[in-house]
Parts: sequence; structure tokens; C-alpha cells
Amino acid sequence: MKNKIDVCRKAIMSAVDTRHLHEIFGRFSKELCEGAVRGGDIDAFRSVSEWVSWLSWSSVVLDEQDYLTTAVYALRLAPRLAPTDYGRSRQRDLGQLWTDAIRGHLGEAAFVKWLSQRFRKAVKTGIEAVGPLDEFLPTDIVEVDGRRPEVKVSIKTTKLNGIWLDIPYKQIKHSDVFVLVRVGATREHFVAFLKAISVIRDKLLEPALRSGIITQDVYRELWESLPNFTPVPAYVAGYFDKREYSSRIDAEKILEADGVAKAKRIVINRYMGYWNPKNEELRRLLSEKLSQKIGRDIAGLKIAFEGIGEFSEADHFIVSSGLLKRAEDDWARLVAQL
Repeated sequence: MKNKIDVCRKAIMSAVDTRHLHEIFGRFSKELCEGAVRGGDIDAFRSVSEWVSWLSWSSVVLDEQDYLTTAVYALRLAPRLAPTDYGRSRQRDLGQLWTDAIRGHLGEAAFVKWLSQRFRKAVKTGIEAVGPLDEFLPTDIVEVDGRRPEVKVSIKTTKLNGIWLDIPYKQIKHSDVFVLVRVGATREHFVAFLKAISVIRDKLLEPALRSGIITQDVYRELWESLPNFTPVPAYVAGYFDKREYSSRIDAEKILEADGVAKAKRIVINRYMGYWNPKNEELRRLLSEKLSQKIGRDIAGLKIAFEGIGEFSEADHFIVSSGLLKRAEDDWARLVAQL
């Protein structure tokens, strides 16, 4: 696996050097390749070079204006979000809800920008709409070229090295297509954005300096210690079309599963179906499927999912990124249906 990631990183840097890929992707080559290799994305291509060429086509770069737009819409959305994490008891304050909403909806911003650049589609998403959140549960895309879309599309955001399209149980019932967008938003981006638009200097440091709270030297030290805003790399990893599996999802529960058996556990790296760590029926179904594939009884092994420490104790429908549709022809057919 490490060798594959190293080869992938070299291919990305080569594409950056020849300007086939925006330079910002070079700074995230490790995360990009971890996601594509561990998720099985690259296995869908004949070579790493072919995948990098596709990456160039599927990528988009979010600038300061894109971040500003997302931050404003997310600020309106944040007070309406539940402070409790999905399936957990941890409470988030309003500031964290806001920054979490920004990171999540950068994926929507990236998808909208990508559709405009690649397919000349003018798209509006639910984050821009005013109304109860329940109205926008079935679809994140509420308008395409000025009309209501024919297909209900949900957009999910993950990190560049994330490999799972994770769909809350209710949403799998409502939407038709689920798009996975990988976004390279770091922990520093929000503070860097506030620095870029002069909030930190004009509304925090300058008043502190005038009030004598800090000296000029401390002012300079604080200002220079803060990161500068950089473009946010993103790419559309693929989509899951539920309509192709509608007759199987509820009947089979788990449509696809594979993993690597180790001494005391099995690590799942390929999956399509429902999952809840507390659901004994799902655990039994998964054990049966994996035992048949691996050729040994894995009932006593601990089940772990690649890159995930623990799932929240709630119902999910998850799809590994390697099982998503991503070819240009697939996208052209889907966009024509919107």
C-alpha cells in the first residue's frame, strides 16, 4: 500500500510541475493518494497516470470568494442545526456549529462550481434557500438552470483522505443520488480566512493595541503567527445512484463487502450497505459475506472499517469510494437527467 501511495504522489507532483493540476494539490499529495489508494479509487483506472488525468478533470479550486459565500450561508444555517453530534451525546457550541457547517458545505460549493465549469450548469443548493430544514432533506440541489431538478441529489463532503460516503439512515430513503466530494479544508482555514478579510486585525488586534492590552511587538508577533489564506483543493470523487439498487437495498441490507483479515480483526475497505455497530443482524450478515470471500470463519474477529475509529451508534448507509461511479460518461448521463 505504501508503495502505491508513493507512486501516486510522484504522479501528482509531476502533474503539478507540468501545470496539468493546480499547484495547491501538490501540498496535499499525501492525503489525496491515501484516499484514492485506500478507497480503491485508483483500481478503477488502468494506471496511476490515468487516475491523475481524471483527477485534473474532476478537480476544482475554491478561492476566498467561495469561502466567503459558504461562510455566510453557513452562518445562517448554524443556529438551526442540532448541537448534538449525529448518534452521539457530545454538544457543540454555536461557533463550532458554524465552522463545521462551513467545512461540510464547502463540498456543495465545490460541486456547484465544478458543474458550472465542466457542464455549464447553473445550480443552486439548499443552503441558499430559506425555509424549514426538512424541506431540503430530499435534495441538496434545489435548482438547475432556473428550474426544479428531476433527480433528488444529496452532496456529502469528506476529507481528501476519507474513503466513505456516509449517508444517514433517513436520507437514503429520500434522495436518489448521493455525490461524494473530497475537500482539503484544514483546521487553519477559518482563522486564515478571518485574517484575510481583516477581521482579526481591524476588530481584534487594532482595538487591543489602542486599549493598551497588547504592545506593538505583541501585535506583530500575533499577526505574523497566523496562517495566510490559501485556495482550498477539492474534487468530485463520484456518486452512488440508489435507483440502480432500489430492489436490493432493503432486501439484502449489505450489497457488497470485502476486507483484510488480520490476527484479531478484519478491516473493511470495500462496502455498500447498511451499517450500525450495535445491529446484530447486520454483523451476522457481514460475517457470512466475508467468511465466504476470505474462506475462513471470521465470526470471532473484531470488525473495523478502514480509516474509521468508531462509528456512531446510529443507522448508516455507507459506500466505499472505490464503488462509486466516476467516469466522464457516467457524469454526462446523470447531468442530462438533472
